Amino acid sequence: MKKSKFLVAGLVVIAAVGYLVISGFNSSSVYYLKVTELVNKSSAYSEKGLRVSGDVKDGTVQKDVVNQHLEFVMSDKEGSEMNVVYNGIIPDAFNEDVQVIIEGEYSKKTNTFKARTLLAKCPSKYEAKVEEKS
Repeated sequence: MKKSKFLVAGLVVIAAVGYLVISGFNSSSVYYLKVTELVNKSSAYSEKGLRVSGDVKDGTVQKDVVNQHLEFVMSDKEGSEMNVVYNGIIPDAFNEDVQVIIEGEYSKKTNTFKARTLLAKCPSKYEAKVEEKS
């Protein structure tokens, strides 16, 4: 009788831990896409976590540092574009000539991505120069 109580309690604990692991994994999983993939196939990714990489299009940045609000157009090498709206701390490396990775939700109706996270890739000027041997 005592053994069956411990067995049942153990199964309940294992089931609870398994549920927490699986639900945590599902809520933190995101699709990683390029701008073209998202714009062309957005219906397949609606209402799901998305991470998109692309370039900030020159001349499109509207930055309000005081209110921590940022809007810009993001593009990729294939020529697709989408509007991006971000509210939060703007990374120091963010500029018009950098690649960015954003995470959030996309609206096909307005072609606008509402970003919760904005990461700016460091420009190549920070990379070490390689000396050529002659």
